[in-house]
Amino acid sequence: MAACDVTLVSPNGETVSIPAASAWNHIGLLQRLAELDESGCTEMPEIELGFSTEVLRAVADYLEKSSRFVIDARRPLTGSLRDFVPEWNLDFVRGAERREILMPLFECACFLCVVELRELLGAYVAERVNEIAREAPSIMEGAARLRTYLQLENEWTEEETEHLEQEMRYAKQVDPFAY
Repeated sequence: MAACDVTLVSPNGETVSIPAASAWNHIGLLQRLAELDESGCTEMPEIELGFSTEVLRAVADYLEKSSRFVIDARRPLTGSLRDFVPEWNLDFVRGAERREILMPLFECACFLCVVELRELLGAYVAERVNEIAREAPSIMEGAARLRTYLQLENEWTEEETEHLEQEMRYAKQVDPFAY
């Protein structure tokens, strides 16, 4: 197994270094790349990624600090995430949400195959999606709020949206608990 630190590079050329122990133990992409390397090379070139420096720093910060915590959460979650993870992890995720890097961080964790971070972020996003949907006064408003939260574009035309609103009103008339 390689023993060098790993350097991640953002699109603007800024670098973030991750200590070897954290990188090689938690970044699945590195392990897969090492398996493909037949030369037995212990050096890892810089890894250029399409994520901001802030996102890359968040990954490095998580890997540095999370190794001190053990997460034993059942899948699927049977309760609130706060019942299963240490407070530091929740603070970390909430901070990412406040800085509006939660979804790019999730994408980066998926790309790098950082399983623990991906699962933490996935569980948090699932919990937040449920909260946002329940708080919305209507399914259409809930969908709009979720698109904003997940940073998704609305791909519906005005006509499609109007028809969907009519269908949702009808569904609510037929069964007030439909959504």
